[in-house]
Amino acid sequence: MAHSAVLIDGNSLMYRAFFALPALTDSKGAPTNAVYGFMGMLLKVLSDEQPEYAVVAFDVHGPTFRHERFSDYKGTRAPTPDELRPQFPMIKEILSAMHICILEKQRFEADDLIGTASRVFAESDIPSLIVTGDRDSFQLTGEKVSVLYTKRGITDTERITPAVIMDRYGITPAQLIDMKALCGDTSDNIPGIAGIGEKTAARLIAAYGDLESCLFHADTDEKGKLRERLLGGADTARLCRFLAEIDRNAPVAIDIESTRVHDIADAIPALTAHDLKTLAARLAALNAGYGMPTAEAPAEETEAAYAIADAEETDEKGFRTFIEELSGDDPAAITLSDSAVSCACSSRCAMLPLGGRSLLEPGIDRETALLLLRPLLESSRPKLICRAKELRREAARLGIEINGNVDDPSLAAYVADPQRKSFTAEALAEAEGINVKSGAASLFALDSHYRTVMEKAGTAHILEEIEKPLSSVLYSMEEAGFTADRGVLTELGGMFSDRISILTKEIRQYAGYEINIQSPKQLAVFLYDELGLKNGQRGASARSTSADILEAMADDHPVIDKILEYRKYTKLQGTYIEGLLKLLDTPGGDGRIHTRFDQTGTVTGRLSSLEPNLQNIPVRSELGRDIRRAFIAGPGCVLVDADYSQIELRVLAHMAHDEHMIDAFVSGEDIHRRTAAEIYGVPISEVTPQMRSAAKAVNFGIVYGISEFGLARNTGLTRKEASEFMEMYLKRYPAVGIFMHESVEKARQTGYTETMSGRRRYIRELKDPNRNIRAFGERAAMNSPIQGTAADIIKMAMINTARALTGMKSRLILQVHDELIIEAPAEEAEKAANILKEQMEAVIRLDAPLRADVSTGSNWMECK
Repeated sequence: MAHSAVLIDGNSLMYRAFFALPALTDSKGAPTNAVYGFMGMLLKVLSDEQPEYAVVAFDVHGPTFRHERFSDYKGTRAPTPDELRPQFPMIKEILSAMHICILEKQRFEADDLIGTASRVFAESDIPSLIVTGDRDSFQLTGEKVSVLYTKRGITDTERITPAVIMDRYGITPAQLIDMKALCGDTSDNIPGIAGIGEKTAARLIAAYGDLESCLFHADTDEKGKLRERLLGGADTARLCRFLAEIDRNAPVAIDIESTRVHDIADAIPALTAHDLKTLAARLAALNAGYGMPTAEAPAEETEAAYAIADAEETDEKGFRTFIEELSGDDPAAITLSDSAVSCACSSRCAMLPLGGRSLLEPGIDRETALLLLRPLLESSRPKLICRAKELRREAARLGIEINGNVDDPSLAAYVADPQRKSFTAEALAEAEGINVKSGAASLFALDSHYRTVMEKAGTAHILEEIEKPLSSVLYSMEEAGFTADRGVLTELGGMFSDRISILTKEIRQYAGYEINIQSPKQLAVFLYDELGLKNGQRGASARSTSADILEAMADDHPVIDKILEYRKYTKLQGTYIEGLLKLLDTPGGDGRIHTRFDQTGTVTGRLSSLEPNLQNIPVRSELGRDIRRAFIAGPGCVLVDADYSQIELRVLAHMAHDEHMIDAFVSGEDIHRRTAAEIYGVPISEVTPQMRSAAKAVNFGIVYGISEFGLARNTGLTRKEASEFMEMYLKRYPAVGIFMHESVEKARQTGYTETMSGRRRYIRELKDPNRNIRAFGERAAMNSPIQGTAADIIKMAMINTARALTGMKSRLILQVHDELIIEAPAEEAEKAANILKEQMEAVIRLDAPLRADVSTGSNWMECK
């Protein structure tokens, strides 16, 4: 059905946007995240539906006619957050500038105004689409009215029609009122009849037709406790029906012609005034789509505007002059590679070769290049810098601070498509067919290109609200570093060396000669030729000595356990003990380990850690915990550590809408024990450790698209047992199976998967002719939405936590997967712990609520 009118539930969308998006402020410090999300949704609906008419309804502060009947109506609602309050007048200002009709009425809710508007439009034979996150509006659906329901956030929507309601509840839209009268609604504090849930209520209304008929038949046709509940709760049910029914005759005048969509681009100045320039550009494009004048639209930058064939190669004096001659406030682009430094404005580009400081190697070194750039870097001029965080760190070593707004094309490229081999300026320019000889000027074309891609995909907000602010947070964490205890590292190094020596002797005793244990070739001769072992593989893999192959052979010969243990100790010794001590011995060091966080290193959105990789320290082994003991709080400080509890399973439960999993998390049960009990059909008290272990393996494995072979390998089950277990699991949790299947099918149709925030991962493997590669693509399509959403959540939590710590001495110093660590002065530790837990748990609302476990200690090991 083509819709000619859209009716927006203003309060619903503002709240959804506020809780779905991380904190965002304009240049004046005013919060704008709810406005951004609301407008993004509104523009998408206008673009998709092309309605002739539009109305936005808002609640008015104060009691409604429902409160007059029941004072506790909506009594459980939390007060409006302080950061959200000022955004309501802001959005109304923008809507007014768009000439969008706003409806408000004292004593009436937005639902009543929307209900009244939908009736008025229907009576004029104008179909309407209600946009809301409130299920109450489902009762309004009919021949001329449907609902676009924002299930969660602002991008996950569902079209609701009478057919959908009948399929889901077995009743008509009007009967939803009677159903709610029986089961109530906790979100509105409508009590309903105690003990009657939604399914029972729907069944009763389907059987009897309406509330009064249900109450009339209760005495004769119902039995037991249900009969008692219906008879005892009749008056309550009648009250609840009054509260649940939307008034479609609210006393508000609606002139249809005054709701016509027109001249929406008049709101562009209002958007740009709040630094919502991306939305302003979308509004201008939408205005053009409606066939309206676009003279006031901001001029679009195109690659042609920066079509510079080659950068002008110059010497040190010419480069310095070029920078000094830059004028105005137009953006400048800067690149600093191993071979050249380049700087560009919109019309010119200069390039200075780098090299040694000798006659044989003309040119200047990187330090001199940065000092030449200093006036530009420290100016307030907007800048384009590829991999800006790295340049910021390098400049800081010379006392240079990069000021002004900095946009990073590498982050834009990552949001546009994370599956790239490299995110350097040269690699990106080459990939997009841009002349690499244009130097820094290529950044203008790259930035323009990726912004166009993001606008079309609807992912620009991920760059502006997550990746860009996160880059500053990560830079601060890298600069802060993590204090390491040299004494503990030396002690562990001695212990590890002793154990390595013992294992070396034991392995060589089995071999009978001085075998080089680190040589895969010698090891293969020893295992497969001299000992005659078989690993069950074919081809080159038949002589493999990889860890997974040896682990599968562990029972075949006692030397294999020795080899695996030797590898474990040598890796820890070389990577962490020797590696960390070497970093501590760096001239000019501060006794702290400064890892680097790579924002573009994974395809799922997760961060990775480099030089050293602190994310690879084993968490569950005693050896890994020993290494964590070497990471300590600075003088007078303690470590505050918070770790998300089973975040990916909670995301899975939420995205799959699985009521059983959600209920387990809401009630605080052990999810693995609960899963085992449901799959094996036994009481929770009878679940054995083996049952729980198998359930845990499939719970976590399902997130990664585990196969029956993988489950068998992880649990010790046979292939047949693993297959049967997975079959039982999916029968008990059908919503999970449906979600996984739909994720793969959606990726096949669209070519990509999406996280809850809209981050995309393109799954090109699904179209590969190789069956194994296609199978990998299917697993990626299953797990990417879950892992990616978890990654977005931890990133937003980092941003919000860093902001909440502003003004305190406490600071974030490390992120490892789902774990955040703050170094806090002892006197701030309790406050910092409260902030960390609050920000991590409140960053987004899931049906399976987020839980962060917080601990403190003088070293990292004590925090667990």
